Amino acid sequence: RGAKGRGDEGEGQGMGKSLVDSGAKELSDTELLAVITEGRAGTGMAAWGGSFSPEEILDTANYVRAMQGKLGIVIEAKDPIADDPTAIAGRELFNGSAGCVSCHTVGEAGGAVGPGLDGVFARLGDAGLLEAVSTPSAKFAEGFPVKEIELNDGTIVRGVARNETDVTLQIQSTDGARWRTYFKSRVKSVSDSATSVMPEIYSDLNAQEREQLLAYLRSL
Repeated sequence: RGAKGRGDEGEGQGMGKSLVDSGAKELSDTELLAVITEGRAGTGMAAWGGSFSPEEILDTANYVRAMQGKLGIVIEAKDPIADDPTAIAGRELFNGSAGCVSCHTVGEAGGAVGPGLDGVFARLGDAGLLEAVSTPSAKFAEGFPVKEIELNDGTIVRGVARNETDVTLQIQSTDGARWRTYFKSRVKSVSDSATSVMPEIYSDLNAQEREQLLAYLRSL
């Protein structure tokens, strides 16, 4: 605080301009952060950008907003592919016509039929990534075994399996929302599947769309 500071309630004392008057409240979030970081010439407001970390600058701004009775400032994370139009087009494919998002999560969005794809490029590299999208049955992702069940009427059920015992196993529905339990004694056969549940969408894409999708997956 101090005799020439802002006062306990931000109302201003001596050199310090009020932080809670209409002028201060009308500052945009960007303007408020700039004032704290760069100071303001001729007002006694020092620049704190050289002394405070970005997190401390944000904390200070949010403290001011709290004194003003306003909501805090939320800094949106910069889009990591904002400058990569090929990857952006690939993300649109992933979330749109290619339908990848219905089975795979990125961040907190997406389906749960296949593995989450955050960090997929670091795990697989270029060759592994290309194989995973172009030939999904070549290698199954760890933790996503696929089983094939032949029912007594000859119907074939295939899907990701879990909780297999000598007596039962569970198969995931194609939309990933449900797990159905099958008793082995009540079906004709249970075997490992050589075919992935992932559709071979990559083969339906043109050359440009393939590069766009790969560019997006490399960014994850």
